[in-house]
Amino acid sequence: MSTPKQPIRCQNCQLPLQIDGSLLDLSLTQQNTLLDSLANETSINDTHLISPIPKDRLQNLQNVKPASQLDLKPNNQESYIFLKQSKLPTESQDQEDLQPSSQGVSKTLSTQTSVLSNIFNILSGRNKIDYPVCQDCCNLLIQDLKNQYDSAIKERDTYMGFLKKLEAQKEQQQQNEGVLTDKDDSDSLIAVEDLQREKSSLFQDLLKLEKEDEELDEQIKDLELKLEQKKNNEMEMIERDNLTHLDHINFLKETQSLKNQYNRALNDLDQLRKINIYDETFKIAHNGPFATINGLRIGGFDDLKVSWKEINAGIGHVVLLLATIVTQLNCSINGYRLRPMGSFSKILKYNTDSQDWITFEAFHDEKFKIGKLLHKETELDRALESLLEIIQQMAISISTGPRRTSTHEEIPLNVVTSHQTRKSLTDNENENRDLVNSANEIELPYIMHKDKINGISVKLFGADPNLEWTTAMKFLLTNVKWLLAYSSSQLISSSRI
Repeated sequence: MSTPKQPIRCQNCQLPLQIDGSLLDLSLTQQNTLLDSLANETSINDTHLISPIPKDRLQNLQNVKPASQLDLKPNNQESYIFLKQSKLPTESQDQEDLQPSSQGVSKTLSTQTSVLSNIFNILSGRNKIDYPVCQDCCNLLIQDLKNQYDSAIKERDTYMGFLKKLEAQKEQQQQNEGVLTDKDDSDSLIAVEDLQREKSSLFQDLLKLEKEDEELDEQIKDLELKLEQKKNNEMEMIERDNLTHLDHINFLKETQSLKNQYNRALNDLDQLRKINIYDETFKIAHNGPFATINGLRIGGFDDLKVSWKEINAGIGHVVLLLATIVTQLNCSINGYRLRPMGSFSKILKYNTDSQDWITFEAFHDEKFKIGKLLHKETELDRALESLLEIIQQMAISISTGPRRTSTHEEIPLNVVTSHQTRKSLTDNENENRDLVNSANEIELPYIMHKDKINGISVKLFGADPNLEWTTAMKFLLTNVKWLLAYSSSQLISSSRI
């Protein structure tokens, strides 16, 4: 007999099984008989589980030997199981199963295997064991069932012992109830009275305790209110202290800031007292062949032309400087008046013949004039000549002027507090006094006579600036710078008065 292409395997170890031929040749009647017998066993077991166990069955169960006392020998010779049929089919049924069907199709081996698989599936669905199983797995299942059986026996013994204890307790309780019913009524009455007295006493104690509890609750509330009030007072005190401390810190900061500002102001005052405002306002210097006042060049020559706008502005600054010295020191310049007007400054000269003031323009208007061709004297030439005369008169006036004993106004002692400030004021006073004493002996570096300075004429006669005239302007600004240096101390002191 040939084996199927897909052999049936054990559902536990998945090894292929060799199925007995009797199982492969089962008829329909044999299949139904096998399934019906399994259904009957299942229904019987379910009925036993639901219905209570009879006493005789329990007695037989107690007489069952444990699994350890059983001598079970596994049969490993065969890997398949023989099934015993409870009912043998009739000869007519067997003949029908062996004969071919009316359609003329005989049973094949695959059809028998499929039928057997259906039977195994039905058997597996009705039990906890998956069929088919091999002999070894069957032995393991038997051993597992034995272990479950032993566990069930132990559980049964536990329940039986617990049941016996319950029955003994029940009997003891019934006996105790019988004894209580036989006691004297008088004892029960006495006990009831004692219980009532004890109840009343305990009730009074309970009332006292409740009253004490209420008093304690009121005390706790009062204490909580006092505690909260105390915390609020402490917080208010802390806030006041913090505000006071903060105000003190702010006051110290403001005081320190004012002290710093005061010291900085004193230092600035010392620096300002050392500054000669007139030297800073009128800066006279030299730039190569040119003399400059506030960066404005006065002069020019063929190699380096200078516009008349710059020259006029420089002459205007010179007129402004001389006018400032005259105004601040009240110098006397006879027959002349200075009119500083920027690049269009003018000088007025008093004419004794006409008893009138003549105006000289201290600037060049760059307009064409016939006098330029005739080489005549222009108003700029007369204005520069007048400047030389004014500088000489101012030098004499400053030299012969009254000496000043005080060179600065007095400052209260409560304002000047630092030793450094008082020392700087003293030094300035001594320096200014020396300058005043030296101003009484002014000797200008270049001699001026009429229209010449150091032998060079300051007149252009309408011509363009040249190197000679540029040199004369350089000498002129040098004398002006010396005059400013000699008179600067008196100018500073006069500006403070």
